[in-house]
Formats: sequence, C-alpha cells, structure tokens
Amino acid sequence: MSRNLNGSRIYRYVVLGLICFCWGCTLKQEWSENYALLPGVTASDPAFIDADPQTIGQSQRKKRSGSAGTDLDIPSEAVVHLPEKKSIYRIVIHSSNLEEFELHAYNSRGDWDKIYDQRSNKDPIIDIRFNRVVTTTGIKIVVRRTTDDAARKRENVQIRRENAQTPDGGIRRGRLRIFITGPTTALAQIAEIELYGYATASP
Repeated sequence: MSRNLNGSRIYRYVVLGLICFCWGCTLKQEWSENYALLPGVTASDPAFIDADPQTIGQSQRKKRSGSAGTDLDIPSEAVVHLPEKKSIYRIVIHSSNLEEFELHAYNSRGDWDKIYDQRSNKDPIIDIRFNRVVTTTGIKIVVRRTTDDAARKRENVQIRRENAQTPDGGIRRGRLRIFITGPTTALAQIAEIELYGYATASP
C-alpha cells in the first residue's frame, strides 16, 4: 500500500515539475534596453546609433596597403564601441543594401573574434539572435558584399584599347587593357545598429 502511495506521490511531483518547466518555457523573455543608445557609446559613423532610421550612415574602408591588387579585396567595416562590457544576445541591423557580412566581437586581448557569418540577405532589417552570450565592449560588421557592388564595378572598371601612334601619323591598334578608376565594391548603407541583452541578465 505504501509503495503505491509513494509511486503516486512521485508521479504527481513529476507532472508538477513538467508543468512548471513548460510554463517557464512559454514566458516571453524581455530584452534589455538598446545598449547602442547608452551614454558613452561611439560608432565609426554616428548615424548608426542616433535612434533615427531616417539618417543613413556608411561603412568605412579599412586603411589601404598601397597595392592596387591587394586593396581590391579589402572590405569595409562598421564599428560600435561600448564604454563597458555588456552581455549581448541579439543584434539588429537596419540596412538597405547589406547582403553578405560577418559580425566580430572585441575581446579582452584587444583582438576581434568572429561570432556570426551571414552569406546571403535580402531583408532591410536583419535580426540576429545568439544561443550563447557574447560579452564584449565592441561589435564590428565586416561587409563582404552589398547589392550595389555590381553598379559600382561597372562605374569604376573600364576596358579600353591601348592604341599607339605610328611614325607616319597613323594609329596602331593595341591590346585591350582593364583600367580600375575606383573601388569595385560599394559601402554598406546602415541606418541603425541595435545591441540587446536580456533584461534580467547582469552586464
């Protein structure tokens, strides 16, 4: 008899535990305030963190090496620096042309760690949520491709024939050459970068 009572009691505890667990899972997690709007936050373009989606900032190209061949592959970047470490679980990027990019977080050694890789995007609002905490004082977007790259390449890459004048005043047709007059990729147009943790999480 006591064995049946103990079994019934255990069963009730198990059911109650499952109900509490499921109830907890259904509670909506509240996000923190947007850390990018806190006092002391800086960005490579102030428009990224002004809370105004009508102002559009641009990513910036990294310092050039001086070699044309190398510089063609240098990506542009958009950076947000926080005055103190924050635990980040969500990043929202408002951009009209951002297509392929990486997210990097600044670590305690003074380096940038890649935390996210987006190979394709068509949405003007990119909402990224992490299943693990990212504790950092800085977030960097490394722009790999935008939807405006093709137009910029057509504008700055020209194919021209290298003609030469002959001694008798004629023109000798030369070979075709590629002339690059400017960047072959476009900058990312970014209206806002938002950074969130959990409302109940400590910084």
